[in-house]
Order: sequence, then structure tokens, then C-alpha cells
Amino acid sequence: MTELIETRTAMIPSRSPVAIRLGKLAEAGRTGSLHLSGDSGGVIYVSEGDIVSADSRRTPGLADRIGTDEVGSLERSWMATEATIDAAMELMSARPRHVRFSEPGEEPGFPASAGFPGLPLTALMAEVTRRHNLLEQIAGVLTADTAVARNLRLRSPAVHVSDAQWAILLQLGQPVTPRALAPGLGQSVFGMTIEVYRMAIMDLVSVVDAQDRAADPAGEASPGRSTLSFIRALA
Repeated sequence: MTELIETRTAMIPSRSPVAIRLGKLAEAGRTGSLHLSGDSGGVIYVSEGDIVSADSRRTPGLADRIGTDEVGSLERSWMATEATIDAAMELMSARPRHVRFSEPGEEPGFPASAGFPGLPLTALMAEVTRRHNLLEQIAGVLTADTAVARNLRLRSPAVHVSDAQWAILLQLGQPVTPRALAPGLGQSVFGMTIEVYRMAIMDLVSVVDAQDRAADPAGEASPGRSTLSFIRALA
């Protein structure tokens, strides 16, 4: 029997049905695509048992990571790996309505090349577990689906931020979640969540609860505090 462990970030089985199915495919050295239906559905592609690609409805794909930029083969390979792990983690965290495996050629869509040689299931599961443990540690502050906004009450008159943090701040005209930020900034949901958490610890952003969003759906600054003054404080 599969043991289900309820955590703050997601309901993740210690031996999830998806992981069990992937384990059987890896043991048999199968090649094909594992389709998961539901609101958090997607597909995981395997080649001779290794995970070569994964797509989830709730994480950015490789095209979102690359955007319109030209990237080299090594960078593309890294982006493909990151997108695959991000999607696989999301799919393993969900409860799909149905799981179906199809062989190559049974239906269109199997990638001829995902951009990297693939991950053994053991390596993928180790990384997914590591990331889940990190997200569980910060879940008391925020998750990928926690709305955040610029903190207009900085304690310091000047704050040094990285290029990545500045790019995030420019997107916070209204409350938004790390998951929603990730595609537009070419980042994984996991990476964006960790970065936004760092910014929350630095007091650059603050968590917005449901009542605040209902009272101020446009995310406008309170009277007397302008966005311009906030940006000047960070310059």
C-alpha cells in the first residue's frame, strides 16, 4: 500500500503512484510517454527507462526558459534538465485522475531529442526529494502559490539587489505568486520560489493574504507611498 504523507507544500507519497510506475518502466527499460490527466496533469517521457523530458501544466517548459534568446548547447542542456526536474516534481506532487503509458508512434508528441541525455530515475528522485525538503522548510513563510507584493516599508534607506531580484521587483505591480512569475522571467517554479523567499527575508517583498487582495485587487500602494519612491530606495 502506498503511504501518503501530508506536508505543508503538497501531498507527496513516499512511494508516489507516478514514481512506482516510472520505476517499473525503468526496470523494464521501456521507451514512451507517461500521460497524467487532471488539473495538475502533464506527461513524462522516458527512453530506455531514463527520464528525457517532462511537461506539466503548472511549470514553465523549455521554450519558456529560453524565450527569444539564442543559447549554446551546454546552456540549453542545463535548461532542459531544470525544466524536466521542475515538471517531474510537480507531477509527482499531484494526484492524477488517470495514468496512461503509450509507446513511441502511438500518438504524436514524443520528443526526438529533449536536449540532454536523460536522467536515471534514482537521480531524478534524489533531486526531487532534496527540493521538496527545501520547500518544506520555507513553507511557513511562503510556497509557490503564495501571493507577494513589494514591501513599501523598507527598514533601510538603500538596499542592494541582484539583477534577478530587480527583475522580479519590476514585475510586482500587483500581488503575484512565484509560480506566476516563473514563466515570464524564464525560471523554474522551484528556483523562483527560493528567490522570492530570499527577498522576503530581506524585507524586499511581503506576503499578501486573501483579505488584503480583496481590499486592494490592483495592488496599489497606500496613500503617501509611491512606487517611484520605492524604486529610488533600491537604486
